[in-house]
Amino acid sequence: MDDVFAHGMKLKSFPLMARVRESSLNQEVPFQAAFSVGKRRFRRAVDRNRIKRLMREVWRVEKTRLAKNWQPGQTQWALVFIFAGQDMPTFSDVQLHMKRLVQSLEQKIGAGKLGP
Repeated sequence: MDDVFAHGMKLKSFPLMARVRESSLNQEVPFQAAFSVGKRRFRRAVDRNRIKRLMREVWRVEKTRLAKNWQPGQTQWALVFIFAGQDMPTFSDVQLHMKRLVQSLEQKIGAGKLGP
């Protein structure tokens, strides 16, 4: 995860950000994702957990667009999604911004612009 933060490419769709890096994972899956919400912005753990749950659910639905043509042995990706907003988002807000991130990620992966 430190490697993703240090060397990964940054994608933004405020209030969501993503750090993406090509990686070799332990399992035959196209992606491994982590979700983060800053403690400085949301003091209560209940709020941070709610936002992470929203992000995980939207990612679960959206990742199929990226993984539809993936075959075992192809490039694997490590992703970290970060919520950088200051207000509690709604599901539709997270969905809109996650779709934008996935769309830009899809374009960059297809164009081969993401690399170590």
